[in-house]
Amino acid sequence: MKEIIFNRNEYKSYKDFYRDICKKMDAMNDLNCLHPEDLALNGNVLNEFLWDYSLDNIKYVFIGFDKENIKLEKSFDDYQYAIIFRIFERFVKEYPNNELEFRNK
Repeated sequence: MKEIIFNRNEYKSYKDFYRDICKKMDAMNDLNCLHPEDLALNGNVLNEFLWDYSLDNIKYVFIGFDKENIKLEKSFDDYQYAIIFRIFERFVKEYPNNELEFRNK
């Protein structure tokens, strides 16, 4: 199973996170992706983008994200991260050949 790792320490904001998703998942070479540089910073576009990877058996690893704190949505970035996580969680639930893991470090 392929692993794609996202480390919170690499991002200044949710915008950097979207850009890293595009980079690590090679959105530039996905002919179905309309916004391959940043997914239009939009959860709906991310959701559609993930469909192209539904059969790929990928383990998505999120390192350093305080999921419980993010759920409180005290900042706009937390609000955006919460949306992204809900999309990934729904995706792996729908396509159990993919996995999701949160690590503290």
